Amino acid sequence: MSLTGRGQNRMLSPKMQRMQRSIRINDGQLLGLAEKARYDCVLAGHLYKRCSDSNKWLLRWFRLYQNLLFYYDSEQSTKPTGVIFLEGCYCERLLTTGTNSQPNGTKPGKDGDEKSFCFGIMYRRENQRQYELRADTVSECKAWIDAIKMASFNKLLLQKEELEQKHLHLLQVVESEKTAKWQYTRHCEDLTVEIKKLREELFTLKKEWRLLPQKQSFGPNSRRPSEADEDEEEE
Repeated sequence: MSLTGRGQNRMLSPKMQRMQRSIRINDGQLLGLAEKARYDCVLAGHLYKRCSDSNKWLLRWFRLYQNLLFYYDSEQSTKPTGVIFLEGCYCERLLTTGTNSQPNGTKPGKDGDEKSFCFGIMYRRENQRQYELRADTVSECKAWIDAIKMASFNKLLLQKEELEQKHLHLLQVVESEKTAKWQYTRHCEDLTVEIKKLREELFTLKKEWRLLPQKQSFGPNSRRPSEADEDEEEE
């Protein structure tokens, strides 16, 4: 069993392209991932898969795990029939399904409604296989398309980088607030010291003011100036 769709996509970031080139996976690892998909899949359900060599549609059980889309012969199957590597793909509804595209065992919908149930998994790289799948309802089709569009490590890396930038910004804001708080605290401490000094000076002035009348008072033997002396001073 090989990892389908291992081609690199020119739209991926260089970091992701290097990651893809380094991927080496064997059957044992793939079965291990398929086992994890049984308990930790994003989405699971029946889909019709169009054969690559014919117009026949085969009903398969699909499980979406990370950026791998496993498909099985039935829901009870333990080993996947195949796997689609979703990294670098784009997924969208198909406007037409081609000739003889009606899945085996199903009846055509009215007014061509069956066309809206089909979607494709495609790659921009040339000569890379495209996949055509079909759901039973429009809502299921939309759910699969939305889930597959999000099944990309490249998108996760971009989200991670965005979160890291936000985290860095928040750290800078926190550091700035800490600095402002330290400056404000230091300013308050300086004001407290200044207030303490002013209180001490005020206390000293009040103490001197209380002693001031005693220095200007006359003793019992001191001579008070007479009115004549005062008149002479005035002249």
